[in-house]
Amino acid sequence: MAQQKLWKRALVLGILATGAFGLAGGNAAAQTPVTGTDPDFPRGRISGYVFGDYYYNVSGDPGHSYNSSGADTAKVNLDGSPYANGRPRVIGRDLNGVQIRRVYFQHDADLSIKYSTRVRLEADNKSLTSDGKVGLAVRNAYLQVKNILPRATFQFGILSTPIWESVDEIYGYRALEKSVADFRGLGGSSDVGMMLKGFADDGHRVGFNAMLGNGIGNKPEDNRYKKVYLSMPLKVTDDLRIEPFADYEWGAKGADKATFKVFTWYELRRIALGAEVVDRVNHSRTSANKEPFGLSFFGRYKAHDKATLFGRYDRYQPDTRAANRIDSDLYIAGVDWEPYKDVHVMPNIEAAGYRARGTTTAPPHHDLQARITFYFKFAKP
Repeated sequence: MAQQKLWKRALVLGILATGAFGLAGGNAAAQTPVTGTDPDFPRGRISGYVFGDYYYNVSGDPGHSYNSSGADTAKVNLDGSPYANGRPRVIGRDLNGVQIRRVYFQHDADLSIKYSTRVRLEADNKSLTSDGKVGLAVRNAYLQVKNILPRATFQFGILSTPIWESVDEIYGYRALEKSVADFRGLGGSSDVGMMLKGFADDGHRVGFNAMLGNGIGNKPEDNRYKKVYLSMPLKVTDDLRIEPFADYEWGAKGADKATFKVFTWYELRRIALGAEVVDRVNHSRTSANKEPFGLSFFGRYKAHDKATLFGRYDRYQPDTRAANRIDSDLYIAGVDWEPYKDVHVMPNIEAAGYRARGTTTAPPHHDLQARITFYFKFAKP
């Protein structure tokens, strides 16, 4: 019996010793410092998107003519650029087909925590090569330096301008049409220059984008005049955003241009509404000043997890100071079906109506294009 008691005592002591050793080892392991590894630089990411349509021009100019190669010379898509000879460019009725309107191919590279680069290539059906094929252009190419000042980032190169970036990002339907300022030729989507952007507060409610550019888009500079841009994105509440914008471009012989714009956006759980107002003053010493004006209302309603209804209305006046002019109204409406993430199929219509003011005569035909728009994104880390 005495021997059995000795064995039991020895077993208990062994168990207690093993537990104490384990606890001591565990505490030692917990107290061992973990050495972090440096981020893996450089690192890159490829992304982009494609959108195009099957279209049919329900209404437009019924007259058709053909060039020497047999191609129809009627205009295919609605065009909001400055009117030719003061008259809108009406589309050709019954034209139809499949078109790729834009391809973006983008590479982002993080060189370090502070320095990064972006190169974005663009192909669309307006920029063609000498043999009539879809051409390629450099839309963005810039160096970015983060925290050059507290909460501020510096960019240099071919940049996206502040006039359109917030609208396209927040509304999300650039695949259907450009925003009113870009569509009407009152502001380009990119320019060569440098920009300082960031936030004035730690809560990121008051932002700023200040840019100095050449003023002629992504083309080489051909004059000594420059363009300055300034926008202030304001997050009033979590649901309401307002962004005032202004730019000024100097020109030869006093032909300068000043643009003023306000964008506002209100978003709830399923409904989002936005508005944009843009006013441009074109100064001239040899003729009367001109003042084009645009107003845009747009919104979306998420009717289902995979289906969203959208709509937009624009009013455009090519020169509010002219008694004789042709104003126009733009209408867009449709359904956004997303069968898979980042894949969108959007049946929609885009229409334009024309209003004569003064002694001017409006075009005899309005525009109506029915489309099924396909839009998809891609990315690879």
